[in-house]
Amino acid sequence: MNEDGALLEGCRRGDAACYQRLYEKYSGKVYGFARRFLRDDQHAEDVTQEVFLRVFRKLDTFRGESRFSTWLFRVTLNGCKNRRRSLDRQARFDPQRFHEGRRLVGEAPERALESAWLGGRIGEALDCLPEAQRALILLKAVEELSYKEIGDLCGQSENQIRGRLYRARKAFRSALAELGAEDVAVAC
Repeated sequence: MNEDGALLEGCRRGDAACYQRLYEKYSGKVYGFARRFLRDDQHAEDVTQEVFLRVFRKLDTFRGESRFSTWLFRVTLNGCKNRRRSLDRQARFDPQRFHEGRRLVGEAPERALESAWLGGRIGEALDCLPEAQRALILLKAVEELSYKEIGDLCGQSENQIRGRLYRARKAFRSALAELGAEDVAVAC
């Protein structure tokens, strides 16, 4: 946290090296979250760039009441939601396009098919969830944020997040079961 504070102060002074270090430290996590949320590499790259532009422009609005990473993921979540809404409005979002032409390299064919099938079912199950539930699952399971950090992002208490996450996991298991991934649904 002290490192982030020093980097933020450097950014506020206009130090290009601090901007670069802050970007290098968090861009992978922002991109990873956006990739999982949007399920498209190009849109995730666009959102990552937009998030950092927004963060660097609005850095003076960060008051330090929470961790920088919490604020950054709030901006990222909003960016992802905005992109999803934009894609839905334009009716250009086609999940099939993301799966076509991809080959898994370095695995036995049976394992590759199983992984592709499972990954597809997980993605489809996530797509079945409302946006808020999908975001909660990704923040907890993929980004490994604590209940408190997620609560700070969402403006809710830890107990509220626990309850919402319980319901999101239950809906996710149900969606997996409906898609024929009962073994995975039981493990969730």
